[in-house]
Amino acid sequence: MMMASLNGRGCCANLAFEPGRRFRHDRLGFNFRMSNLQAALGVPQVARMDDIVAKKRSMAAAYMTGLHDLAGITLPVEEPWAKSVFWMYGLVVDPETGLDAEALAERLADRGVETRPFFLGLHEQPVFQRLGWFTHQKFPVAERLARQGLYLPSGLRLQPEQIEQVIDAVRKSLP
Repeated sequence: MMMASLNGRGCCANLAFEPGRRFRHDRLGFNFRMSNLQAALGVPQVARMDDIVAKKRSMAAAYMTGLHDLAGITLPVEEPWAKSVFWMYGLVVDPETGLDAEALAERLADRGVETRPFFLGLHEQPVFQRLGWFTHQKFPVAERLARQGLYLPSGLRLQPEQIEQVIDAVRKSLP
């Protein structure tokens, strides 16, 4: 597991406890173990996985159809060799519009559409900055996406007419 390399001694296996002294940590450690309750909730989700992915892909297809011709945004791209499950449906606002994701999100909120920003890159996360990680490092693509990207509504209960309302709001919110 990738995180194990953070301390070189199996940080994931036991929360990075020091050998010989439990509950003492001089490095980051993690607990990725699943509880019985989490497992009980997860098993039915796994059984429905194909249906969930089909619903997410259907919502993404509706967004693609409704927004593909709109200038000022970049939509997700699928390659023939890679299919997205569209866990969330994101778009990137072209800087030439004069808007960033936050400004577009405000315009959409005024039209009753809730959005979420793209994730910040690890190098911009305050926890890692406090630890001195990524000092003076720049990742321009991650930084641009964090400032220009936002996720449209994509919950499993979203109805086709709600997707149409979102599409209409996006169209009316761009310059």
